[in-house]
Amino acid sequence: MDSVDSDTADTSELSPAVTPEMEDYLRRMYRLEQDADGRVPNSQIADRLGVTRSSVTSMLGALSERGLIDRERYRPVCLTTTGERLALRVIRKHRLAETMLSELFGYAISEVDAEADILEHHLSDRLCREIERTLNVPETDPHGDPIPDSNLDMPQSTDGTSLADVKPSTRVEVVRILTQDDDVLAYLESVGLGPSEHLRLVETTPVGMVVVTVEESCKDVSLPEGVASQILVSPLCE
Repeated sequence: MDSVDSDTADTSELSPAVTPEMEDYLRRMYRLEQDADGRVPNSQIADRLGVTRSSVTSMLGALSERGLIDRERYRPVCLTTTGERLALRVIRKHRLAETMLSELFGYAISEVDAEADILEHHLSDRLCREIERTLNVPETDPHGDPIPDSNLDMPQSTDGTSLADVKPSTRVEVVRILTQDDDVLAYLESVGLGPSEHLRLVETTPVGMVVVTVEESCKDVSLPEGVASQILVSPLCE
């Protein structure tokens, strides 16, 4: 993937007087749309952002006025083409910032999101390209999430299977961590369970605990099924 050519797209013209708070909404809405495979109810946006529904209603009105979302009465909302491009621009900055913090400054996976939330609103397109060059054009961030290139094209992410669906004795590699819960991320990191780690599924217990062996440490780790379902893995050849 070549995403650092001199003729890469300048995305600065995309922003029609958008505030940092609006950028937060666009980024989260993009993720929610991907999860829902379509329009997103106001209630889901409120839950994801931790704000009231009245706050969401007010913000969606502002985004609609700027042509960034498609909003119809009594229907869930979705991003317009312009809104999606702006969301991808913010996502690119956020995920590059997370990767920079992890690779260059040793931040834990549970720490990068909060810092990137701040940095994403201030990184220029030029600085993003320089970060990209310095990090050898990474395709994924510390969570395994794909990073849009400088043309705002999203790389094809590796298809993954939920760890909760893996059969016993299967060897797998972690490719993506979907949860955004800092406490869960901190625990996963403490037991050595992150992207690129190799695991072997031991069993799923009757009480819903998924037990895996982390190959690097040879230690068994028990995960609630709900947490395991947020870990995407791909099979390894024996």
